Amino acid sequence: MSSCPRVVIASRRGIEQKVWQASQLEFEDVVAEVDDVAWCLPRPLPGGPPVRLAHGLLNRAGRPLGRDRRARMLPPVAGGDVAAELFFAVFADANEIGMLPLVGRTARAAGARIAWIVELWTPQLAQVSDYLRQLRDFDHVIVSNRAVVDAVQQITGVPCSYMPLAIDADRYVPPGHGAPARTVDVASWGRRFAGTHDPLVRAMTDQQLFYHFDTVHGPWSVTDHAEHRLVQARLLQRTRYSVVYRINDEPGRIDRTGGEESLTNRYFEALAAGTIMLGTAPDSSEWDDAFPWPDAVVTIPVPAPDIVSTIRELDQDPARLEHARTAAVTTFLRRHDWAHRWRDVLALAGLAEPRALSERLHRLEARALAWDVPVRL
Repeated sequence: MSSCPRVVIASRRGIEQKVWQASQLEFEDVVAEVDDVAWCLPRPLPGGPPVRLAHGLLNRAGRPLGRDRRARMLPPVAGGDVAAELFFAVFADANEIGMLPLVGRTARAAGARIAWIVELWTPQLAQVSDYLRQLRDFDHVIVSNRAVVDAVQQITGVPCSYMPLAIDADRYVPPGHGAPARTVDVASWGRRFAGTHDPLVRAMTDQQLFYHFDTVHGPWSVTDHAEHRLVQARLLQRTRYSVVYRINDEPGRIDRTGGEESLTNRYFEALAAGTIMLGTAPDSSEWDDAFPWPDAVVTIPVPAPDIVSTIRELDQDPARLEHARTAAVTTFLRRHDWAHRWRDVLALAGLAEPRALSERLHRLEARALAWDVPVRL
């Protein structure tokens, strides 16, 4: 790497690796593979509950005085000015913007500054508006919920645009038709409904199928984000059906989302791996644009007590399943790899694509062409 990197990524990876952050850390990994990257990594703030209490009191006391709220962490060891062409930060939610006061010198030294907020809903805006105003010196803000674009732009005074999530397609897309063998019948993570879950558990108890699902409640940290994503990807590549419901199907979620929907990680993970997705999808232009093929989701009720019968019926039409699987993986190889998102970020910053990025995109297209070859059933 040159002494003056092209891109500085501000990341929380040195502080924590929560399960909901694994996807964005995967994005950062891909960016580091295809571009000239230096890391800006705040450090954990030592201390137990007394330190957390004191930190919270200081943040609350400073708000009436206009002091930016800070995350509970220490600045990077090498936190001086790094004159990169682009300072880029990914935040799982707006509260993570509290990292910025600790890395401000590095951000201000960059030629361009772009932030991406993965999850943000309209009902949250009033509570986090002071965090959002910390982005007032940025050149662009990206969000993954189109409904908040105008509000974020008004609060920050910075151009704002929508960008969907993506996946490491090299990790998630299977190597080819029929490989590896799909020996897991159904997989599910996160939100679930007893009326759908219980019939699958009974079927597994009766040796009718194998159903993989979460069996532990918290804590929500992963031992290593890359290993976590690898295990999930390899499991999904071996899975025939995945159950994924939209956010607001879950009771109580509307209080948080205000009824807004987004394309969550679960859709991207399942479809990229070529599983047949059973569940519900947002009725939105974002969905139609991202996943424009029949059977991107096979709609089932909420809940779905007859899900086992639905699976048996789908099993009778292997051509339909293979068509949906091929449409999914080829679309992901051509449109929904993290490299496609990084190309969009570079366009916002006015920066050229590095050769490693172009090479990755060409390799993904070659994989898509191989998948385009019809399979004889």
